[in-house]
Amino acid sequence: MKVVPSIDISKGKAVKRIKGIPGSGKIIGDPYMTAIELFSQGYDFIHIVDLDASDGSGENESEIEKICSVGFKKVEVGGGVRSLSKAEKLLTKGVTDVVISTLPFKNQKEFENLMKNHSSRIMLSIDYCKDQVLISGWKETVGNVSEVIKRLSYYEPEGFIFTYVCNEGTQLGIDDNASEYIKYVNGLKGYAGGIGGLEDLIKIKVIGFDFSIVGMAFYSGKLRGVKYV
Repeated sequence: MKVVPSIDISKGKAVKRIKGIPGSGKIIGDPYMTAIELFSQGYDFIHIVDLDASDGSGENESEIEKICSVGFKKVEVGGGVRSLSKAEKLLTKGVTDVVISTLPFKNQKEFENLMKNHSSRIMLSIDYCKDQVLISGWKETVGNVSEVIKRLSYYEPEGFIFTYVCNEGTQLGIDDNASEYIKYVNGLKGYAGGIGGLEDLIKIKVIGFDFSIVGMAFYSGKLRGVKYV
């Protein structure tokens, strides 16, 4: 299983938040330099979240474009991608995969057009807490995880990412229920949320995920250098 560092960007800075709360967690530094460092350490796949685009307070596309020039084989970007035009703009800037979570629930026609044209480069993210799926910067609920999986699996994306928001940024452990959810999806399978160390990565691998997205545990030093499990 591949270990994928995340670079979350807000106001031009790489940050790590706790449960997505602005001002919590830590400031990592310059996103581009963070990416350069990760690339030099041998990471070839990174996950980027534009936090400002996610909550509607701005965007960090220039920083994302710079990171795309570093040389990663795979650059996965999410956060505020709620239109076909925004997704296509990112793809033309060098992003290899776009992460979608809110669009299917806010504009189904636009979502279907996106899937019709770019399904092989779309990862659908199921962000959830206590079995409830969250959208719009984790501010709204749209149903339980099983219902959402059934609805979205029809569109055959490149894959799915399960983000356990309850423990995001806390290093308190993964969601064991992910072992049930993963049974109902095809394609690539990624997990994020609550990863605290190597033991959690091993659990995620055993469950059957193809990659795990690491943030707080990685930047605190616990998982720095770990590329595969």
